[in-house]
Amino acid sequence: MSPEEVITSLKGQFFLSPRERQFINLLTKELQVPKEVLRQALEECLRAVPPEKRKKFPLFKCLKKVLELQKLHARQEAFQNSLSWKEIFYEKLRYANAYLNEEVKEPKTEEEAERILRELESKLMKKLWGELPKEEKRKIVNKYKSVKEEDEELFKELIKHELRKIYKIPELSLYVR
Repeated sequence: MSPEEVITSLKGQFFLSPRERQFINLLTKELQVPKEVLRQALEECLRAVPPEKRKKFPLFKCLKKVLELQKLHARQEAFQNSLSWKEIFYEKLRYANAYLNEEVKEPKTEEEAERILRELESKLMKKLWGELPKEEKRKIVNKYKSVKEEDEELFKELIKHELRKIYKIPELSLYVR
């Protein structure tokens, strides 16, 4: 069953709205969430909503669940490919150090490495957003204006995604390749 079929069957609709299509395209094409992970996350998210409220439930509220399952999927994949979290950490650290010259202590655990990368990503995105010309900022904000009004967290993720795309930076996480 495809993500689209899961949505239509659980919401009791015949087709997806343009906003739902746009959200799925963003997740699959831009954020590169595997279809199986997306299907599973959407199914879990929508099943948690009472059936009478599903039809009006905005799909973007499932973003957290999608990202959570994508992280879990990436962790399992890395384990199967036997990639060392330290190797991935230093690979991602090189991207951050290209823009930030920040001393980072060596992480002792996988969780600490992930936390350090997330902190670096936050600092990096703030710096890159500050350096971006005003007309570029305006373009990006206007592109996601409708999302900003409904979900501030999703809006921030989309801004980060646009910055990653502009500067060709991968997501600074051990669990996203």
